[in-house]
Amino acid sequence: MQDTITQTEQKTEQAAERQKQAGVNQLDQVAHAVHGAADELQQQMPKAAEFVHAAASRLEEGAGALRNRSLQDLMGTFNDLGRKEPLAVFGGAVLAGFAVSRFLKSSAENKRGGNTS
Repeated sequence: MQDTITQTEQKTEQAAERQKQAGVNQLDQVAHAVHGAADELQQQMPKAAEFVHAAASRLEEGAGALRNRSLQDLMGTFNDLGRKEPLAVFGGAVLAGFAVSRFLKSSAENKRGGNTS
């Protein structure tokens, strides 16, 4: 029984690690796209381009931090944040829920034929 529990825990950790890495890769792609957008802004709005490049750099830093930290460390940090700033965690959860619901609604509309009402 204990072996089964240990194997399940290991498989869960491996799956979570794969998802973390996939998220990090997506964050890197977003940062690359944001840098590209900033490059396009450079001629017309150089100050705005600087700001957008800085935001992309922060995304890259965040991806690097996620890549280099263990899941246990990330969960510990999140738990600490929850104790210190529960409203921030709650607000983030609400925003994430809203974003996911909009994404799912948009996906469902696209599958039905593109209705965007």
